[in-house]
Amino acid sequence: MRRSAYRIASGLAAALLAMLTATLSASPAAAGEPFQSPDTGLVFYSSYPTGVVGRQATPDGVCRQVPADATWLLAWNGGFQSVPGYRTPDCSGQASELNNFHSWPKGYYLTYKAS
Repeated sequence: MRRSAYRIASGLAAALLAMLTATLSASPAAAGEPFQSPDTGLVFYSSYPTGVVGRQATPDGVCRQVPADATWLLAWNGGFQSVPGYRTPDCSGQASELNNFHSWPKGYYLTYKAS
């Protein structure tokens, strides 16, 4: 009887460990790239923990989505002059300049254009 209980407990422990490993490796915080200095291009960061959540290599003026977990950005290089952020899904309406090193609440800006 004890041997059966030991086997069942071992099987459950192995299944739990496998599930936790799969869950943790898929989470945004565990999968995020850490802050680097210097970095390249336009880089979007999350706040907790500070990790890279998006990148753009060069400015192109195309309306793009702000990464969902982004709370600030930094244009390291690549010729980025202006990065207006919009609270709309189509880059319409009032814009705020994001390229002046300030942060915002997660999800506050939905789209941006980098030029």
